[in-house]
Amino acid sequence: MLSLRAPAVVNKLPIRRLHSSQHAFQPVPTITGPLNTFSVDEFRARAFTPERPLLITAGDGKPRPGNEKGVKAPTCAIPAAEKWFTRKASSTTSEDAGEEDGFVILSQEYLAPFSSTILPYELITPHPSKSGPDTNANADTMSELSTLLKHYTQYSSPSSTFHTFSAPLSLFLLASKCLASSPSSPPPQTPQLYIAQAQLLSLPSPLQHDLPTPHLVSHAGKGDIYDSNLWLGLPPTYTPLHKDPNPNLFVQLAGRKQVRMFEPRVGGGIYRSVQGRIGRGGFGGGGQMRGSEMMEGPERGALWEAVWGDDGMEGRDGGAEEFEALVGPGDALFIPKGWWHSFRSVGGGVTGSVNWWFR
Repeated sequence: MLSLRAPAVVNKLPIRRLHSSQHAFQPVPTITGPLNTFSVDEFRARAFTPERPLLITAGDGKPRPGNEKGVKAPTCAIPAAEKWFTRKASSTTSEDAGEEDGFVILSQEYLAPFSSTILPYELITPHPSKSGPDTNANADTMSELSTLLKHYTQYSSPSSTFHTFSAPLSLFLLASKCLASSPSSPPPQTPQLYIAQAQLLSLPSPLQHDLPTPHLVSHAGKGDIYDSNLWLGLPPTYTPLHKDPNPNLFVQLAGRKQVRMFEPRVGGGIYRSVQGRIGRGGFGGGGQMRGSEMMEGPERGALWEAVWGDDGMEGRDGGAEEFEALVGPGDALFIPKGWWHSFRSVGGGVTGSVNWWFR
């Protein structure tokens, strides 16, 4: 039986400003979790039925007794948040990034048995003229990683900076080692490698069991799950402005991400303005997620400026429904169907997220 509790008070928590924009975003309405104690009826009333965004925080975030790995475990019913990650001490982490005691990397010990699992990757590479050796990370580890990445991108266009390919989990474990072997956070030339939209059903059974479907997803609507996906990234990660065809419950497992959200009318206007500015009369890919046109070239830069840049805020209605949140380990964010949103990572460690599109 699902646990019920008295209706909670929605708090509008202050946003830690990570930018210098004068444009005022509203904080996403926020309620204290954790996710697994939040009642379905309350979720329906506050978010699902009225199609309103909602941030469900992980609770107090205090370490659990007996956690020898040193990870500040979220109060969350998703075991992967604690099992898959460990913390590396660093003198360069920042309080704003939520990394006072170091930054997060993958747990080699726990995930090594699954290293042969094939996953979908994205890689952002710098322009050839801007690339250079990494003097911070372990030279042998970085050399091995560089060789593998060249192998997986050998058929890409020489001018392309956005690459997609399939590769085993061992590639990301190696990349995580590069973070662990560097005194800085992150190493300057660590590749922007991202396991993007890996379907949970394609994972080995033990890893699937570490990512159980939240009860809100199973019971708030019809119980239909359109898709469920895993996201693991090296910093910085960035998902340009887009919209989803179904309601989305997004849960942060490790690291932190900042999100900006726009109700359908406002977000659609921003997207159309960007497409017009770059001369794309057909409005590009219609705002569907992670198409190649939005991940490199003029559209990527224009979408960034429109959402995150100070210049992109000029002329926008300050009273429009534009929201912002910082999502940390164990936090769950509900994104209603059709709401436009963009994510970017905060801090220097590995970020891990999981989401369910459902009806």
